[in-house]
Amino acid sequence: MKVVPASTKITTVKNSANGKITVKWSKIKNVTGYQIQYSTSASFDSNKKTVLLKSSSMSGKVISKVEKGKTYFIRIRTYKKVSGRKVYSEWSTKKKLKITK
Repeated sequence: MKVVPASTKITTVKNSANGKITVKWSKIKNVTGYQIQYSTSASFDSNKKTVLLKSSSMSGKVISKVEKGKTYFIRIRTYKKVSGRKVYSEWSTKKKLKITK
C-alpha cells in the first residue's frame, strides 16, 4: 500500500521587502514537512532552487536573495517520512510573482 500525503496550496505569495518573497500556504495535518521550489522558469527546468522545511507546523516562509526585476514561479508540496523514506505529494499550482522591491 502506497501512502501519499495530502497536498497543500499556496494562499499568498508577495514581494515583502528588498530581495525577499513571503510565501504562505494551507497547513496540512499528518505530514512531516513541506518542500518549496522557486524558479525564473515557468516549467521549473532551469535556475530552480528548493527549500526543505522540516516542520509541519509552519504555514509561511520568507525566501531571501531573489533579484529585483525578475519574475519568479513558486510551488509547494508536502512530504511524509514512511519507513525512513520521504514520500511526496503532488506539487501545488504554481504562483507567479514579479519582484519590484
